[in-house]
Amino acid sequence: MAEVCAVWPGAEPARSVLALLDDLVGLVTAGTGGAAEGAVHAHRRGADWLIASTGDRLTRSGAAVDHAGPWREALGTGAPLVLPDLRAEAAAVAEPWRAAALRAGFRGVLALPAPLQRGGTAALTLYLDEPGACGPEVVRRACGFAGEMASLIELHSTIPAREPALSEAEAARRTRASVDHAVGVLMEVRGCDEDEARHVLEVLGASQGRTLEAVAASVVRHAVRPGRGGLGGGSAKAARGA
Repeated sequence: MAEVCAVWPGAEPARSVLALLDDLVGLVTAGTGGAAEGAVHAHRRGADWLIASTGDRLTRSGAAVDHAGPWREALGTGAPLVLPDLRAEAAAVAEPWRAAALRAGFRGVLALPAPLQRGGTAALTLYLDEPGACGPEVVRRACGFAGEMASLIELHSTIPAREPALSEAEAARRTRASVDHAVGVLMEVRGCDEDEARHVLEVLGASQGRTLEAVAASVVRHAVRPGRGGLGGGSAKAARGA
């Protein structure tokens, strides 16, 4: 089964999908009186993709990146999956994601499939604090949002085909090169030594739940002015705040 890969969060369609997801979560929270968090996935070109997710608990629990989560069942059946109370469901079915969701404080789940016209399917999943909160009105609203999110994924078409896997040695070499580049950028911008620069990268990775290589790439991209290869102005300020 394919692993779950994340679309770069600052790119499209992740940015637009996340904006819609935040709006939907706000509406559901206001309408039910209980907190909610959500995620949008897609299965396309033989790979599973996490397009966007919102909420600290969902991130910490790992439910959003679980390839066997409720979104997978919705994709498989092509029909909405409504679980009003996970406490009752968990007694009969013991998938790991249910236990993780319960530990995170979620009590209800709604997962909706949304076909992609160019092949594949997207899925919107809502995790709700209040049992029984995924009533007809919530399902209706979520269905509308799921369709809009699928349209955004189609519009931007930024889910790339999977590249061949690198060997461990090549992956390690690229990671070292990327991190070394970011360390040099931070040393220049912040006026710090190598140890402090590496510590900054490690702290950013831990706080954001991202790999050291991903954080390094972000630091370099925001600190280097496109087309000139040097540091300057607002870009340098962004690196200082990293």
